[in-house]
Amino acid sequence: MTGIGRTRNSLFAAVFWRMGCTMLFGIALASALLFYEFASHIDNMRDRSLNGQANDILSHLGIAADGSATVDLPPSLQSAYDQTIDRPPRYVVLDRKGRLLAASPGLEKPLETGPYPVSDMARFFSLSDPISGASIYGASFTPSRFNGEITIQVSQSAEHYDVLADTLLDELLDEYLWVILLVFGAILAVTYVTLRSTLAPLTKVSEQATEIGPNTLDRRLDPEPLPSEVRPLVDAINIALDRVEDGFRIQRRFTADAAHEMRTPIALLRAHLELLETDKATDLRLDLDNLERVVSQLLKLAQVDSLKIGADEQADLGQVSKYVAEFLAPKALRNGRSIALEETDTVIVSGDPDALEVAIRNLVENALRFTPEGEDVLIKVSAHPAAVSIMDRGPGIAPEDREHLFSRFWRKDRSRSVGAGLGLSIAARIAAAHGAEISVHDRAGGGSVFRLTFSEKT
Repeated sequence: MTGIGRTRNSLFAAVFWRMGCTMLFGIALASALLFYEFASHIDNMRDRSLNGQANDILSHLGIAADGSATVDLPPSLQSAYDQTIDRPPRYVVLDRKGRLLAASPGLEKPLETGPYPVSDMARFFSLSDPISGASIYGASFTPSRFNGEITIQVSQSAEHYDVLADTLLDELLDEYLWVILLVFGAILAVTYVTLRSTLAPLTKVSEQATEIGPNTLDRRLDPEPLPSEVRPLVDAINIALDRVEDGFRIQRRFTADAAHEMRTPIALLRAHLELLETDKATDLRLDLDNLERVVSQLLKLAQVDSLKIGADEQADLGQVSKYVAEFLAPKALRNGRSIALEETDTVIVSGDPDALEVAIRNLVENALRFTPEGEDVLIKVSAHPAAVSIMDRGPGIAPEDREHLFSRFWRKDRSRSVGAGLGLSIAARIAAAHGAEISVHDRAGGGSVFRLTFSEKT
């Protein structure tokens, strides 16, 4: 996993970002609810304050016999309504017809026009101050105590509550914003670490899966460190690998048994051919040689499919190449060709000498088959990196054919080719078992180069 969100359909990225978005949504929702509650408390504070202000006026209100009203406020309250104060609270006392009976300094008309229904509950309003024009909050009520003859109106500056709300919000942000951010970061960090630690075994199991191939079908995925939700999937994969391994084992056994059983009738056919006249048996011997070669390659293929390289096995590429050259030189000379060997002193690799000899011999036989008479095939052993190159002077390999060269039973022209197309696939399989790479290149001056390159770790 290379990074968050960089891999399409990433479980890690999906869970991480969704958790983050969910937490952000939760914080936003909680903040909205808190702000709503905060605004409600501010409104309640304002309403309680206006009710208290109206009760103060009511408690100091006097009504004369002629219906006139007086408000005798103590000095502490009177100073609050002083006109010299910026945006002071205000009050008015009205009769049933809305005429002004008493008012705070500077007021000559009602704060709010009627009608004024009789109620001991205040009716709140928001409007512009009749003197300054600023926004105010007010309350108006006509208490039953005076039989609805008296209406009291009080007001306060709206700016006072806005400043109070802003102050409380600023203090809330200063005190708790860093806590919210810290908790958010901590939850994200815990989510990140949890996902990483939970998904790490999946990465390890995927690496194990990439190492399973035809030669390592005995390996299985380890379900122990995985989360319990994923284990059934890994167990099912292991069961499927058991079935695949059984199928491969049966196929290999069948190939080996069939090839082995065919050797006896081939030997009997060859014995009967020896009794025939030479001119009549020549073509049959060629066909029998081809059949024997196919059977031999099938046996080698069955052996190679189950090839495993021991940790302590080593092979000298130079010595193995020398054996191959000595073995095939007589046959090459009989066909008008030759084999040249260019080797270093010692090139040791981890591997099975017998298997490597089969691979190199198949490559050399293939080169001899396509090299014209009078030309030679060069076997070159190099040390850095360890490699064996087989160079011929044949027609070369077309680029579009190179991807098929090492496929089993592949032949470009089946009507002209000799063999079953197994030699190069056997060489490729042996190379894979040794962790080596087999490649094809054009040779300078014409022909092809088949190179068997071993990795440095070998």
